Amino acid sequence: MTRVLFTSMPMAGHLRPGLPIAAQLIAGGHEVAWYTGANYAHLPQKVGARVFLMSPELDFDDTAVDDKIEGGARKPGLATLKRAIMDLFIAPIPAWVAELDEVIDAFAPDVVVSEQGFTAGAIAAERRGIPRVVFNVSPLGLSSVDAAPFGMGLPPSSSALGRLRNRSLNWAIRSVVFAEAQRAAEQVRARLGLPPLDSYFMDWGVQIADRYLVPSVPQFEYPRRDLPAKVEFVGPLLPKGVDEWTPPEWWGDVLDAKAAGRPVVLVTQGTIATEPRNLVLPAIEGLADADALVIATTVGHDPDQVLPADDRPANLRLVEYIPFTEVLPFVDVMVTNGGYGGVQLALASGVPLVVAGLTEDKMEVSARVIWSGTGIALKTDTPTAAQLRDGVGRVLAVPAYRERARALQQAYAGHDGPARAAEAVLEVAASRQPVG
Repeated sequence: MTRVLFTSMPMAGHLRPGLPIAAQLIAGGHEVAWYTGANYAHLPQKVGARVFLMSPELDFDDTAVDDKIEGGARKPGLATLKRAIMDLFIAPIPAWVAELDEVIDAFAPDVVVSEQGFTAGAIAAERRGIPRVVFNVSPLGLSSVDAAPFGMGLPPSSSALGRLRNRSLNWAIRSVVFAEAQRAAEQVRARLGLPPLDSYFMDWGVQIADRYLVPSVPQFEYPRRDLPAKVEFVGPLLPKGVDEWTPPEWWGDVLDAKAAGRPVVLVTQGTIATEPRNLVLPAIEGLADADALVIATTVGHDPDQVLPADDRPANLRLVEYIPFTEVLPFVDVMVTNGGYGGVQLALASGVPLVVAGLTEDKMEVSARVIWSGTGIALKTDTPTAAQLRDGVGRVLAVPAYRERARALQQAYAGHDGPARAAEAVLEVAASRQPVG
């Protein structure tokens, strides 16, 4: 039996991707613990993991992220990313590491698994000489001669001019834009008694880890000639099955639409930036007269408050939640704000995309949708009804989008992400040298 400690930011999008790995390990008879915040402790507990909670002063949740990022305005671009990195990801590291020292003493893990945003987990393991695994929860953001810096949403380029662009931008990001964050991260390592690292702080996860897992396939990620050997594409970390889901009374409409050759469009705005006026309502308006069945989710909002039943177009089915694993096999186009996990689910089902989103990592997700040919990106957080209508119409009318999505579906089908990730964790754990 191997003892595995997972560590993650106290945020749903950072914790959820690791759950399939933990479930796989537990099913194999291994002991799993998880260090994270109280708001999402029930999720690792549900798969059978023991939970160690962050102290309240270090904890927060998705709804508090705006308050943590200086003033609460969620705006796209590098300025927001810079504030988030300083306030959420770097400053608390020493305090998190101090708590993790106590967790490690109590649990005695053979390996520590951290998601990419929670550098404290890998650093705590590094200090104690414990093998460590890091996994991605967003598009791969490693610095490369073949790619522009993460957060700019630029396509890759390996031409002579492209590599010059990449080197210049990577230098500017590290030495100018994020110079303060770089210094702060370096000071954290010094404060914790660790040797300095000569790389950009956002690349430290790979440098510190014994194995770095990417929950996707190379066909959805930019090629990099300088990709470290410890980086492994394991395939998507997709949920398996749905607990206690009863199809809605209108589910027969979905089956009828498919039988009649009528397009089914799924509209989702993710789990963090959930204001319906940004995407859901414009999509409903834009598709109201389309010969399509539209399924829209209002996660976190009462559908009757978002749009009363009497005001809904006849082709709309509005629900607060529906399991994507159940509905995506019937969907022809997914309209999304670009959440990484949702896009992975769509492509694993061969569904092309219309993406509208710029906050968090969404401009990078959008850029990869364009690059992979699996859909279009509207490059705005607040698309108009006309933009959404035209975007959906274009994806439905151009077979290449569906063909590319199905090609990626085949690539995804060749991977069992949770199984391979769990296997990699055990391989790293086995590398630990016995004491004495």
